[in-house]
Amino acid sequence: MFWLALVVFGVFPALLLLEMARCAWLEHRTDRIPILLYHRLISREAVRAGRIPDDEPIYASYDDVFAAHMDYLHRAGYVTLSLDDVLAIRAGRIAPPERGVVVTFDDGYESNYTMAFPVLRRNGQRATIFVAPQPDEHTRRLVAGIDGFLTPAQMRELDSGGVAIESHTLTHCILADLDDDAARHELVESKRVLSELIGRPVRHLAIPRAGYSRRIRRLAIEAGYESVCCNNKGSSNGWSNRYALPRIVIERDMTVEDFAAALRPRSAMVLRLVGNIKRIPERIFGARGARALRVWLYNGPLAGWFVTRRLKRVLAGAALAYVVLCGVFLWKWFVGAR
Repeated sequence: MFWLALVVFGVFPALLLLEMARCAWLEHRTDRIPILLYHRLISREAVRAGRIPDDEPIYASYDDVFAAHMDYLHRAGYVTLSLDDVLAIRAGRIAPPERGVVVTFDDGYESNYTMAFPVLRRNGQRATIFVAPQPDEHTRRLVAGIDGFLTPAQMRELDSGGVAIESHTLTHCILADLDDDAARHELVESKRVLSELIGRPVRHLAIPRAGYSRRIRRLAIEAGYESVCCNNKGSSNGWSNRYALPRIVIERDMTVEDFAAALRPRSAMVLRLVGNIKRIPERIFGARGARALRVWLYNGPLAGWFVTRRLKRVLAGAALAYVVLCGVFLWKWFVGAR
């Protein structure tokens, strides 16, 4: 029993402190560049009028909240970068801006064109949309009657207007669940279809639905991608594997104050730690099992606690209780040793 307690209240805290130190170092590097992740936008007016549901806290953002975020970046002097810029900075081909940030969207929703593009164009900002050019039936059903998907004409206009179109696989599948041939087809065909559609090479990939693995990374490299965004959380920096780039998820009703805080190293460090905890189910149950668990949790009675800022408070409380228990154990251990 003593050795179990020693592991729980001695070894684990030491490992946790090492991980916290690692995350703090990564997030306080001078070459850090936050990569922000949005999905689809919803109209606040349509929500208030009852025309669309308002039950998705993670994968949707209000249109006016997104506009406020972009306006903040503009006022605060942030330079919006493409992923080509990020790789060029890492290679020393261009100088990094004092405040650089990458704005990305996943899935390729039509609301990115109708609601986000006008805001970005007004502020002279760049962004990247990771598109699945042939979304599967499951993906389409999720937004039926709420949102649509980008048309070829819209994608061409976006790409020529400073919003790069990049790959999100062919059908928005869980790559880790596929064999090599099927996964390779998803990666290669998405790259080919999108390149032909927009008239330039597609170089960057975001892995959908927690489908990332080392095997998938290898296949992405073989398919010719120059960077891969996965489901790791935190900011990118010179030490980040460019085939496993982390991002900062922006949730539905994140205030400008919360948004500004998310860009700072301390908040990004906490987000990185929270993200590491959130990935534990993927390692235990696999991508599909972890997704089923998330859906069950997000739709259950505890759904409100899985918004990141609330989860931070829960984890902070749990961490404080754990520290107290560790202190009690170590004090008793040393007193008993005397």
